[in-house]
Amino acid sequence: MELEEDNLIDDLTKPQVFLSQINTLKEKLPSILDDFKKYYVFYNKNPEYSEYQQMFENIKGNLQNINSDLFMTSNNVEKDTENINDRLQKINALIAKEKMKNKQLKKKLGIVEKKYNGSDELISDYKEIYNLDYLTNFALFFGIIGLGSILVSKFKGPVTPKV
Repeated sequence: MELEEDNLIDDLTKPQVFLSQINTLKEKLPSILDDFKKYYVFYNKNPEYSEYQQMFENIKGNLQNINSDLFMTSNNVEKDTENINDRLQKINALIAKEKMKNKQLKKKLGIVEKKYNGSDELISDYKEIYNLDYLTNFALFFGIIGLGSILVSKFKGPVTPKV
């Protein structure tokens, strides 16, 4: 999933190209619509004149051409957008992979990522020390009681009943 730096945007259509295509269509549209309205009225009022019918058909064809050009431009924009999204998803996956690698390397080196992590590590170290001291105190306490009971039983001697 390697991406070449040089090829990221070179094969994409520049936005200026799309804007110029749309502006060209925008400039053509008002005059064609005016002609369409005019010849629509003429054609419907006088359907017997073939000249009006032919002009109406020509202008209707021009409107369809503008519509198809606009559709093609829209389709090309959408295709480029999908292409950009695919590339960004690949780049995002690579970034996530590198972040994981970086995190593992930092962990191996013992580098603290954030200032809060340093305090978390310090707290966990103190918890470990506390737990170790706690267990040591319990062991010492039970050892003293066990040793005391052994010493008492050795030095006390046999118990004789008093009569």
